[in-house]
Amino acid sequence: MQVALSDLKVNVGKYIDLAETEDVIITKYGKPAAKIVRFDKEPWYVKKMPEQITSIKQLFGTLPSDVDLEDIKTERLSQ
Repeated sequence: MQVALSDLKVNVGKYIDLAETEDVIITKYGKPAAKIVRFDKEPWYVKKMPEQITSIKQLFGTLPSDVDLEDIKTERLSQ
């Protein structure tokens, strides 16, 4: 959702509550200037990692979707 900065100033509580379910883009003079996102108390890697890894299948889905494994492999090999 996009919201003008002037509207955010008046209804900040409304948009903070809305940020729990979706990202709120704040616009200034019609252009995106900032984004309000949901705050997670636990990082993604703590929530998704199992206590004990017993099979390789448990490792799938622990990395964020935007991670490129080939880039990581190339970087590690260059070091």
